[in-house]
Amino acid sequence: MDEESKSSLRQRILEEAARLFVTQGYDGISMREIAEAVGVSKAGLYYHFRDKEDLLLAVLTAYLDEVERLIQEARRQNATAREQVAQFLRGIFAQPLEKRAIIRLASQEMAHLHPETRAAFGRLYREKFIAQVEAILQEGVDRGELALSDVRLATWMLLGMAYPFFYPAHAREMGPPDQAIALMISLFFDGAARRGQRMLNE
Repeated sequence: MDEESKSSLRQRILEEAARLFVTQGYDGISMREIAEAVGVSKAGLYYHFRDKEDLLLAVLTAYLDEVERLIQEARRQNATAREQVAQFLRGIFAQPLEKRAIIRLASQEMAHLHPETRAAFGRLYREKFIAQVEAILQEGVDRGELALSDVRLATWMLLGMAYPFFYPAHAREMGPPDQAIALMISLFFDGAARRGQRMLNE
């Protein structure tokens, strides 16, 4: 098998494993079943991944790489922090629900990773996701667009509004993504109070 074929097979394994982890859970699926779903032998699966833990970590890391790419694309635009946040949220929400649900694995299945692997993934999660969003908000503060006393806390609050949409069951109850994004952006950047009331409070 040439390198291109190996890369293509590895990608197929990641995609099928992600689907099965999301729908069946880490404990609900075996390496044999993953191999059968992909259409390879167990030996072929173990050629690419040491064990199921290694495969789960690869699935999570691959998704973080994609999220990081979406955020960096938004950051490269000559746009305000508000516009950049809206762009990367649209990119994430354009993904199929089952793909977005991969992020759920990061919180629900972490116990299956060894402590050192879990710590390594935690660093990747902060570097590729949290820190990237935090940078958008910090740059907005630096440009005078935002007045945030704690950018890190604001980052978690912003993402806290988005996290329910990474869960298929919740996302289906919350209506069209564009509507949800518009409301999140409005709440985070403008607040919920009427404009006149905000001015009185100030």
